Amino acid sequence: MAFQEEQETTKAQARQTERRDRYAAAAGERLRGAAECQFSLLPYDELVRVAGTWYEACAEAMLRGNYASIDQLIREQTRVAAEEGFELDDLMQLLRLCRQVAIEKDGWAEDQFSDVDAVIDDALGALRGRVAWDIPEGLNYLTGLSKADRDRALHEKEQREAARKAAEPRGERRTHGRNKLRLPIRVRGVLESGPVDEITRTDNVAKGGLYFLSDQPYFKGVSLQVMYPYWSTPGAINHEYRAQVVRLDEREKRKGVAIKFLESLGAKASLR
Repeated sequence: MAFQEEQETTKAQARQTERRDRYAAAAGERLRGAAECQFSLLPYDELVRVAGTWYEACAEAMLRGNYASIDQLIREQTRVAAEEGFELDDLMQLLRLCRQVAIEKDGWAEDQFSDVDAVIDDALGALRGRVAWDIPEGLNYLTGLSKADRDRALHEKEQREAARKAAEPRGERRTHGRNKLRLPIRVRGVLESGPVDEITRTDNVAKGGLYFLSDQPYFKGVSLQVMYPYWSTPGAINHEYRAQVVRLDEREKRKGVAIKFLESLGAKASLR
């Protein structure tokens, strides 16, 4: 009897894992195509990981009444996202899309989310004053920021950017890219001086490439292997993508290195 119960438990866990994986794949595609959300600049594989983590935390809350996982997820994701250059609106869009795909693709009922939504709003509110974002009182992540809040956030963002540029040496001022995402990457390759293997951060990111600063002797046309993003936490799964240097900008202290990816970072990337 105990063996049969164990088999049934294993089967149930396998079915739940399959559901999570199907959901995460669908959510990853939806997020990758969200043009107005900076999370769309992340590779599909990374978005699948984020969506899968959200799914497990919400399932734990709904099935077992344990809201600690979703609270911890929101707090940690908020802290990391703010540090890496995402905006509050980007995070709220990500959370809304994860929720929407769960309803559309996995059959979750709208009313099941009432307690989870409240926990998410409370977790965001608890971080007010602890992250770089201006998180307004009574924020509802489903409805997002009011126009006044968006205007104020934009004004504060512009002020921070102006102060940052004023503090930088003239030759270090960035003129490339439309964002300031500071995501960890690992870059490997063979240069004229020998092998290079460095861990750094992006200076800005686009759909097909990224830009970073380095004191390594990269040259135009050299082939690289780039882990993007690169997580050093135990058990982290990092995906490496083929890339090529397409431009070098001379700076006072370091070079600006622009690379383009030589393979898709979309859904097909996970099938290789």
